[in-house]
Amino acid sequence: MNTTSPSLTGSPERLWHWLHRRCPWILRGCAVPYGAIARLRRTAYQRGWFPQLRLPKPVISVGNMTVGGTSKTPFVMWVAARLHERGKRVAILSRGYGRQRSTVNRLVSDGRSLKGDWRSVGDEAMLMAHKCPWAIVAVGTDRYRLGQWVLEQASCDCFLLDDGFQHLSLYRDLDLLLFDATDVEGLSGVVPAGRMREPLSAAKWATTIVFSRTERNVSVASLQNRIEQSAGKSFIPLHLETEPEMFTHLATGETQQAGAFKGKTCLLFSGIGNPASFRSTVVSCGLTVGEEVRYPDHFAYSEKDVEAIRLKMRRLGFDLAITTEKDALKIKEHLKRDDAFWALDVQVRMTQGEDELREQLHAICP
Repeated sequence: MNTTSPSLTGSPERLWHWLHRRCPWILRGCAVPYGAIARLRRTAYQRGWFPQLRLPKPVISVGNMTVGGTSKTPFVMWVAARLHERGKRVAILSRGYGRQRSTVNRLVSDGRSLKGDWRSVGDEAMLMAHKCPWAIVAVGTDRYRLGQWVLEQASCDCFLLDDGFQHLSLYRDLDLLLFDATDVEGLSGVVPAGRMREPLSAAKWATTIVFSRTERNVSVASLQNRIEQSAGKSFIPLHLETEPEMFTHLATGETQQAGAFKGKTCLLFSGIGNPASFRSTVVSCGLTVGEEVRYPDHFAYSEKDVEAIRLKMRRLGFDLAITTEKDALKIKEHLKRDDAFWALDVQVRMTQGEDELREQLHAICP
């Protein structure tokens, strides 16, 4: 299988990979002040040197320690669905990565209808609004001001922060911290030497640890021990599995069961934080990945990009092209009805600790 990253030529990602191979000491040197600043920043908030602001409704944060995908967005939607089942009106607050005019507060959905497109609100926020049509979804850089602004537009029972662990200026009642159970290497150091956003010791401020992608049958014991040693406290972790749900044809909306294309060969393309994990999920559906094209996370596809994928698929004789739900939002406008482009919809399932998490959610949002 050939894997290409056509948009990374000359990019910061390409430079990082070159330095990581040839001059890792430069990256390690740069990581020292970054880690120190991150540690000092968190200490300043924990000791009250910087104030933490409180919203008038309970706040639940879902976040992670590393740059890259940990199934965070699907888990946000899972938590939102559990609250919705209990009749709670949920407001999801997101940064809105990849959107235009990123300093402006935008309402993605009021829980009844969509209020923007992916360009103005970001792909992940739009995906959450599509998958949770009963939830309020809003984007903004300052979550406290965004929460206040949302309450001026509509009422809600609680706030759910998407990617909120490092947003320290806002007090949260429940801090859920995700770790990819398959990504031990991701904890090797803070950026730019590794992929951690801050030192692993910051995990001690989490209420609950969640290990995602536990369907890969990996042992989390060593990873949990490493986290607990760095954090100086023990956790009873939750386990989260990601599983394929169905395929959706991007032009027509037709759906097929996850095993419908077993034995077929596909071209895989995506612009997400963890493309390797997505590839494994596609392979678990019985597909053979003949070619893979990787774009940067939150990539904005043009007509030219889609045409290049279409031509490559035809030239290599593949049966179909497969992408993610997030990417699908951004390429539908460029597709023809007969294009064999499908999105794999995935869902997450709690296999350990679901009762405990439900109790925590009920305690802060009764």
